[in-house]
Amino acid sequence: MSPFQRGILPMLSKQVPYTMGKQVSFDLFAAMLYTMLVGVSFVPQKEIALEVEVGAAFLASIVACLASHPGDVLLTATYKDSDDSSGDGFGATIKKVYEGGGVGAFLRGLNARFFHVGCIITFQLVLYDQIKQALGLPASGS
Repeated sequence: MSPFQRGILPMLSKQVPYTMGKQVSFDLFAAMLYTMLVGVSFVPQKEIALEVEVGAAFLASIVACLASHPGDVLLTATYKDSDDSSGDGFGATIKKVYEGGGVGAFLRGLNARFFHVGCIITFQLVLYDQIKQALGLPASGS
């Protein structure tokens, strides 16, 4: 099995939950924060836009990290200590990780991922929303 074939399912198991978790939860959290903050304060929506962006982006980064980390563990296990002739499939990789520590094995290293990836995602989403607004589109969640 080629390295591409061996890695496509683990890559999808990481990237699909990551992207969906990041984008969908960002919009949902932004809408929720706008609703909460505009309802309890006298500050106009435009004046709290940056705070909502950062808050929603931070919460979305947590969701994206939680959703994609098991897939990242599988992707790492797929290529760790294996040669190109390895015929282990996706199911065998899942079994190997599970046997190495149960469900908790899929969450090893999550604290480092929160710090590293969480910061990157938060910055990306704030930048994404700022560019949208600069182009004349409404802020996420508004």
